[in-house]
Amino acid sequence: MNDAEPDPSSVSDRVLDFGTGLLPKIEAPAESLSLKKKLSWSGIILVVYLILGEIPIYGMAEQAQDYFSFVKAVLASESGTLITLGIGPLVTAGIFMQLFQGADIFHFDLYSHEGRARFQGSQKLLAVFLCFFEAALYVFMGAFGEFGLGREIFLIMQVGFGALLIVLMDEIVTKWGFGSGISLFIVGGVAKDIFWKLFSFQASSAHGGQYIGAFPGLIQSLLKGSPLWIRADLPDMVQVFFTVLIFMLAVYFETLWVEVPLSSGRFRGIRGGYPLKFIYASVIPVILTMSVFGTFGLIVRTIESRFPTGILGTFDARGNAIGGIMYYLTPPRGILRVIDDPYRALIYLVIVVVFCAFFAVLWIDITGMNSKTVAQRIQHAGVQVAGFKRDIRVIESVLNRHIPQVTILGGIAVGILASVANFTSALGTGTGILLAVSITYRMYQDLRKDPELPENIGRILM
Repeated sequence: MNDAEPDPSSVSDRVLDFGTGLLPKIEAPAESLSLKKKLSWSGIILVVYLILGEIPIYGMAEQAQDYFSFVKAVLASESGTLITLGIGPLVTAGIFMQLFQGADIFHFDLYSHEGRARFQGSQKLLAVFLCFFEAALYVFMGAFGEFGLGREIFLIMQVGFGALLIVLMDEIVTKWGFGSGISLFIVGGVAKDIFWKLFSFQASSAHGGQYIGAFPGLIQSLLKGSPLWIRADLPDMVQVFFTVLIFMLAVYFETLWVEVPLSSGRFRGIRGGYPLKFIYASVIPVILTMSVFGTFGLIVRTIESRFPTGILGTFDARGNAIGGIMYYLTPPRGILRVIDDPYRALIYLVIVVVFCAFFAVLWIDITGMNSKTVAQRIQHAGVQVAGFKRDIRVIESVLNRHIPQVTILGGIAVGILASVANFTSALGTGTGILLAVSITYRMYQDLRKDPELPENIGRILM
């Protein structure tokens, strides 16, 4: 009789396979889709996402608290609607799975088809769990009002179901569309926010009937004979100017890169280079920083609501931080507010820059973008640093002259850019603009490389 204990890894694999087998699955197309069909699917899903953002949660109080306002652009969320959680469960599940894999808590063979499938299935399973777990936290925190248990469960089911739809729509875009659903939802949410603040003709009763949109508001003031270039708590032309400026700076940083010269170790005379973007860790450091601030804010509200001390944070009726540590983790939005409280702006800027630099270094280590891992990939590719013998230690030494410095400087740059954009109340928020530019530029590069792109359009994009 064999009394050997079962292999824990095989047990966990069976549990994961059982759990993922219960999830709704989007089948991949049987054959490769044309570029036109991919773009059509992405367009349809984007329209559905925007419609979901207009469907309110049934049964909530008239005014919902937006506990995720810190990271609204990052999560592509709209408080009080079916996309209240946005891509939060997806992003959180992805971060956890990367940490689990990097720390070797769970091991998935990402070089095999079966290993990648199990990794993606596990991530989806975790995302579905987080849909309803985060929904429960959001509702029990009183974001939609204080109700009985039955009504709160009804609210949780609506919020969780909306987040589940986002998970499934992301999978549809990944398999049937162009790019990824996460990227599409972020760009769509930021574009919608900017468009609304630019062109909305809705009148604000709290501001004497002024139009919310910057351009309609300016025209309205011109017709009255007193042009308003700066408006309190409403989009104005100064914010439009800074939005364009931040957008141009983000595009400039996105196109900056340095190149490590390489040559083939097998064929003499063949040379190339390994490009290192200035924003080497992309905008991930900003995403993680804002996520930490948002999560901390949620915890602070929980603690202060039960044990009020005022040290961690105090909030006004609209949920804005007016004191405590949270006061310095939220930016003063608007030039006038920065002038009124420059110390708060400076402290916020320093904290964001430090966090962004830290997360940039952490991210490249977790995701295998550090010098050692990149050197191994270059070595396996059969190339070497131009002018040096083929030795992985030489490659790593040369990369160490560039990657750590570029990583930290890039993290500092995106931290400063996001903070300054928030200080100027740039439309779409600084984080949103950075994300939109980074994602759009990457999609533009992918579109240029697509062999089905018509030649005349390809020339325009070039």
